[in-house]
Amino acid sequence: MYDVVVCGGGPAGSALAWWLARDGMRVAIADAGTHPRRKPCGESLNPGAVAAILRLAAGAPPLEGLLEHVQPLDGWVLHSGKASVAARYPRGRSGWSCRREALDEWLLRGAIGAGAEIIAGCRVKAVAQHDDRCEISAVREGINMTMEARYAVGADGLRSVVARSVGLLARPGPLRKVALTARISGLHDLRPLVELHLQRGAVIGIAPLQGEGGAANATLALSAVEAARRASSLRSRPEALLGALRASTAIGERAAEARLESEVLACGPFHYPVRAAHRGRVLLVGDAAGYYDPLTGQGIYRALRGAELAAGLLRQAAAEGGVEVLQRYSAMLQREFGAGTALQRFIEYGAARPRLFQAAIHGLRLSGSASLVAAVVGNCREPRRW
Repeated sequence: MYDVVVCGGGPAGSALAWWLARDGMRVAIADAGTHPRRKPCGESLNPGAVAAILRLAAGAPPLEGLLEHVQPLDGWVLHSGKASVAARYPRGRSGWSCRREALDEWLLRGAIGAGAEIIAGCRVKAVAQHDDRCEISAVREGINMTMEARYAVGADGLRSVVARSVGLLARPGPLRKVALTARISGLHDLRPLVELHLQRGAVIGIAPLQGEGGAANATLALSAVEAARRASSLRSRPEALLGALRASTAIGERAAEARLESEVLACGPFHYPVRAAHRGRVLLVGDAAGYYDPLTGQGIYRALRGAELAAGLLRQAAAEGGVEVLQRYSAMLQREFGAGTALQRFIEYGAARPRLFQAAIHGLRLSGSASLVAAVVGNCREPRRW
């Protein structure tokens, strides 16, 4: 029997398995896919996420296998109409952009190197809890299989099977959007800043990527109303994404020579709440623990920091032989991520009300408060000690 079975091998699942295996626990990652793989992602990590990676990798093999894919990011810039504000992360902190498949594979290899077992091509179907263990039902290569573990963790993303199995999945929230994302080249005048360009019903996100020739991740997020209005153009994802970049008043000239360097991926909707992030012997991490569109680039931070918190509680629970300590987990996530979620909701609110948001941007510039917002966006404070 395993100590922990982690269902899902994305950033949250691999980071959690790495933490636990390094402490000598018997851990398996049951992952439905194989690596490397692309995922719809803005591919930016804020300074808090970078710090979480450095804590995770402490004492492990060097970071060179990851750093060759990294582009440092100094802050962000926000545009709405003619209003704009740029802010650098405080105290010389920096974020990264990194191709998602490179990050995912590096984290998974780190977990395996620490002693975690990977069960690839294993699709979890259900998790059942008993007094002293969890029973994980799965399918691999068309054959039904069962795994037993003292604890189970859902790291299986949006619409989590694990969350549904234990009654934690809530009804989808009111935020209804669709997003297109791809890697592009030929985007001029890139700076080491994440860019957010707000229009009515739409947000364009740009993250410079490592490489030459104007390499960047470009993401177009549309409200449900705007997506319906553009329904005909969305039938061709490449034309929809490049067309939106070139039609933008903020970056249209810079994107005149932009071209696709990858498939255009689509995802949405974006609001998947959960009733709680734990129940009994089951914890949820990453997107499975509750998802609200991380326009501010905090998604990877939440995955890594949530895994770090879950690892600490699971170690303590295993040592004590119970589940009582796990009851703290949902409240810990709320305290860790509450400010970032509030900021995300404000940006979403502003995207639907351009004039109000432009006034807010002017206020940030005049008051000099942009650096404070950058600190929140970047999760730049030292991690809370629990």
